[in-house]
Amino acid sequence: MSWNGEQWSKPLIFADKSSIEDLIRAKGYELPEHVEALLPTPKISGELFLSILCQTGYTEEAVKLLACMINPRVGLWWVIRCYDAVKEDIRNDFARDGKTPAQRRAAKVDAMVKELTDTSDIDKLVEEHKAFMADAEAKIKAEAEAAKPVNPAEAIMNEITQILEDIRKLDIPAEMKLPPTPETEVAFKQFEADLTSAIKQSMAAVLPAEEAPMPPEMERISGDNIFAKLKEKTDRVKPAIDKEMGKYFPLKLKGLPKPPSQTSLRAAVDAARRWLLVPSDENGRLACNAAIKAKSGPESMLAYAAFWSSAVMVTETGEVPGNRALPPIGFTGVLSQLAQEEGGDLDYDARYLLFLRLGLECATGTSTWDINARETEHPKAPAPTPIDNPWVRQGFGREQ
Repeated sequence: MSWNGEQWSKPLIFADKSSIEDLIRAKGYELPEHVEALLPTPKISGELFLSILCQTGYTEEAVKLLACMINPRVGLWWVIRCYDAVKEDIRNDFARDGKTPAQRRAAKVDAMVKELTDTSDIDKLVEEHKAFMADAEAKIKAEAEAAKPVNPAEAIMNEITQILEDIRKLDIPAEMKLPPTPETEVAFKQFEADLTSAIKQSMAAVLPAEEAPMPPEMERISGDNIFAKLKEKTDRVKPAIDKEMGKYFPLKLKGLPKPPSQTSLRAAVDAARRWLLVPSDENGRLACNAAIKAKSGPESMLAYAAFWSSAVMVTETGEVPGNRALPPIGFTGVLSQLAQEEGGDLDYDARYLLFLRLGLECATGTSTWDINARETEHPKAPAPTPIDNPWVRQGFGREQ
């Protein structure tokens, strides 16, 4: 993004025509190191070097140089226009969803935490795994049932009958058909034990074995318990973050000064506008007081810029002659803080490009506070008389 040359066809009638050397000596202009190579000689005029900075894309540096060149009263009008433009951009951005940048960041963090702690995809995988295991178990049981006899008891009886039939078919020699003796008793008991063992083996082959209970340690490390513990920990992430961040943000450190009220900020801007309309030493003193109450921010610096632009700065300790190096400090301070304001569609570079365009309009005299006030403050009202509208009387010394 770069300047398109707009407004350069008109002379900068409200800008200092001094050389860069004079601007450095009289107004404290600081030449940035990274653009020193663009300066052919310190003797060239500020207007020529301004055109070089604009054409080479150094927008921010051009704005700072213009702040040193522009007439103080016109410069204050310039930064007021920049202030109004940035604040309007921020208001339009807020009107879209009713949220401030801080609230949008908080919502973004909440969405990120919700996404990171969301276990629905894991739940789905676990349920699919359980369904797969249940299906596999059902298939195994079905195959086992298909391999079993219809009547397990009948199979056992068949085995016993077959064993007894084998015994009947035994051809017992005649010498063994004798009255029972201790030796035959032992042989018979051994045969009985063998028969009982064979029957048990047959029953084990046709009857399912009882499932052994899961050991306690296996129950403790089962997949369901691990998943439940994981979910418990992830559910604690957001409350823990909110609790910890709530201790410090917004800043709650003891001893910090309270932020200025909206009333103080508006009063500072109004004081700067008052000095613009009537650039008296008294209005400068009022602007200084308003700047002190506003404490910090572009509103406070705007009021300071008005005070520093006075020909005589009136303070509680007396009167001090104006210093030509102070107004540029106020102008650049306001613009720097405005460029860093949160919210709005314009980013840092786009805002400086806007500042440059508005500055050239003011420096060429094509944007004056009397005409602009009539167009913006009273767009639909009848044209006011000079007595009713102070903007008309206090424009660049014009009477209408």
